[in-house]
Amino acid sequence: MIRVIELFSGLGSQTQSLKNIGVDHKVVGISEIDKYCLISYEALHGKTHNFGNICNIKELPDADLWTYSFPCQDLSTGGKTMGMGRDSGTRSGLLWQIERILKGLHEQNRLPEYLLMENVKAIK
Repeated sequence: MIRVIELFSGLGSQTQSLKNIGVDHKVVGISEIDKYCLISYEALHGKTHNFGNICNIKELPDADLWTYSFPCQDLSTGGKTMGMGRDSGTRSGLLWQIERILKGLHEQNRLPEYLLMENVKAIK
């Protein structure tokens, strides 16, 4: 069984995709701050531990797969195209929080085996 952490989980499209293709998995936790997404997530997938705001996460439990569909509005050609600078304050800049957490896990030799990131055409 694959242990999954869904960061920026939204309503859980990644876990739904795993269900759809028959991958035996268990979501060990999510990170989501939108209350409406959390209501939808629970309605679709059941109660799941929410680690909360990605900026406040110090450490995550062991997992085989991390998924992260970080806010892409500032990168998308249909969005504001403000970029994702580390200190720019853009929503897309939240991607750097993943790097911060991964660096901490790397120091502990606890990296997940797989990372699955949303593909945005304008990402550089």
